[in-house]
Amino acid sequence: MTKIVHPTFWPILLAARDEAPGVRTFRFASPKGFAFTPGQFLMFHFADDPKTWRAYSLCSSPHAAQEYFEITVGMVGAFSGRLGGLKPHAEGGLVVRGPFGKWVYDGSIQHAVLVAGGTGVTPFRAMCLLNGEMGVARKITLCCAAKTPEGLLYRAEYKDWEKNGVNVKEKITQPGAGTNWDGEIGRWTAGSVFAAANDAAAVYYLCGPNKMVQELRDGLEQIGVPPINIKTEKWGDYTELF
Repeated sequence: MTKIVHPTFWPILLAARDEAPGVRTFRFASPKGFAFTPGQFLMFHFADDPKTWRAYSLCSSPHAAQEYFEITVGMVGAFSGRLGGLKPHAEGGLVVRGPFGKWVYDGSIQHAVLVAGGTGVTPFRAMCLLNGEMGVARKITLCCAAKTPEGLLYRAEYKDWEKNGVNVKEKITQPGAGTNWDGEIGRWTAGSVFAAANDAAAVYYLCGPNKMVQELRDGLEQIGVPPINIKTEKWGDYTELF
């Protein structure tokens, strides 16, 4: 069997922006020939700390990959703090390998149901952007959740996504007193996801913490969704890559 060689490169930061409280999106210049499929991720480390790796999903349009790629990061811990300290257009000692992953969406599925909480929505942004750039859009149902309305990532883009076949369903889990929110409250369950999809033949993409993903998977299977139609990405599943 031929071993796949994943390229290593040293990207330069182009820009960074605040996506939500405590969450930032970083845009890096792409190396020559860079390409990816939505759902794939990159592995990052700093040259002076080669044992500390972090996996981040690609969240930008694959059609822009020749020019740039983006990741969205929860700014918690020392590693993300170093990312936040990078200066645009300056060498920062960042090393990247990839892309990795077979949990992908290439636009060929008639109806994809994307389910995530918090920053688990990051790979789904790339999928929604691809859907709008293909010309003939497939149907996507995006079920996303956050603690507060401010924590719903990419919310300003939802209207554009909806013009291209994406049906966005939002929930918040901790509205608190005085929260300006008239939408649904609570976590996504297998039953509520299945009801939002309204399609027994849909393919379900689940992304988030291990427990959340496993509960959703088990619940969808109990409802009758075929296991082959459930695709999962659990945080922390990258320990065997290096």
